[in-house]
Amino acid sequence: MLPTTLKYGVLLACGVLTLAGLSAAAGDKKGEAPGLSGTWGQRGAELKLEFTGKDTLKIAPHGDSAIVAIVCNYTLAKDGLVKAKVAGFEGKEQAQQKIAQLLPVGSQFSFKWSAKGDTARLQEVKGEKVEVLKAHLEGEFEKK
Repeated sequence: MLPTTLKYGVLLACGVLTLAGLSAAAGDKKGEAPGLSGTWGQRGAELKLEFTGKDTLKIAPHGDSAIVAIVCNYTLAKDGLVKAKVAGFEGKEQAQQKIAQLLPVGSQFSFKWSAKGDTARLQEVKGEKVEVLKAHLEGEFEKK
């Protein structure tokens, strides 16, 4: 027979682990798709995507945000459809001005994002002035 304090200590530890497990499981049900976080690099290209926070996407066409990055706000639908809107730019002033002419602040676009493990696919880019984006964005990505 176990001493009373040991029994209650084990019970408490199991209860804490159970609560922690329930908390983690509840977080999984919030509709967030796997892979919509972190930094992703396009296979065979310089392009880099960085999902930061809950609703911010940075697109670095040259792989380095210090050169230029397109900053977008996005929402995610359950079917992997990402709807984005250009909110601004980061990087060198001259590069920001050049990219703003091609894809001005307020431009909206969408794409399908599917991720499994450390690989992802971006496809079906649609929206305003997306011709310049479509050719560069669509393809296979790897988690960085």
